[in-house]
Amino acid sequence: MFQINGKLTNKISIEDRAVQYGDGVFETIAAKDRSLAFWKEHYQRLNKGCKILKIKCPSELFLRKEINKFIKKTKKKKIVLKIIISRGIGGRGYNPPRNSKPTRILGIYDWPNYPETNFTKGIRMDVCKTRISTQPFLSQIKHLNRLEQIIARSEWQNKSISESIMLDLNGNVIEGTMSNIFGVKKNIFYTPNIKFGGVEGIMRGVILKLLKKNKEKYVIKEITLKELLKFEEVFVCNSIFGIWPVIKISKKNFFFGEKTRKINYLLSEIMPFPL
Repeated sequence: MFQINGKLTNKISIEDRAVQYGDGVFETIAAKDRSLAFWKEHYQRLNKGCKILKIKCPSELFLRKEINKFIKKTKKKKIVLKIIISRGIGGRGYNPPRNSKPTRILGIYDWPNYPETNFTKGIRMDVCKTRISTQPFLSQIKHLNRLEQIIARSEWQNKSISESIMLDLNGNVIEGTMSNIFGVKKNIFYTPNIKFGGVEGIMRGVILKLLKKNKEKYVIKEITLKELLKFEEVFVCNSIFGIWPVIKISKKNFFFGEKTRKINYLLSEIMPFPL
């Protein structure tokens, strides 16, 4: 089910710049009934992305009211809500129109049926050949141009692989195709620096706050693949599945360790509903 600018429809103008150029931002939010997991964080990133692209973002109050009315129209209890804000109709040419009216798109998707073992036992990962480009101006926001992730995800169809690691042009670990990455070594949490590329994931930010609140040591730094494979524990995270422990990257085995279990527990304590 989709809603565009307040009306139930799945039709959008071919002249919309989201279609023409991927000119916009999006958020993907876990929702149950009318409860949106980490709504404040999602809206802040949406607003940040709009500011960087110089698109007028709907106010938080207006957008939340519109979302609440939209969600009421589905009988599904647990859903994935997608929000897209595009620059709107703008015609041909890269130069963005100065007075364009942004397009608001809301979509309701079925909750993904991930294997239970992803949560309870852990996942297997590989390393993508596709690299993440360096672009500090666009790094961290959820813009609509996701070609690198699409190409990377098409690299494997093996169902035993749940996610794969993406490196930058210098061989540093940045993220998964749909997740952020953490490692643990000698009781210290590590996560890649994403200042120059990658997505500033909502769950990544939530976990960093949890680590700080619980006085766990953590480091944000450049991490090579060689370094990652030397960690004692590895896990990936995003705002839909929460945390998946990693038990294998390529040929290297890992354990679903104590620190991963602890942060998983701390996360469950603040979640508005189980993921």
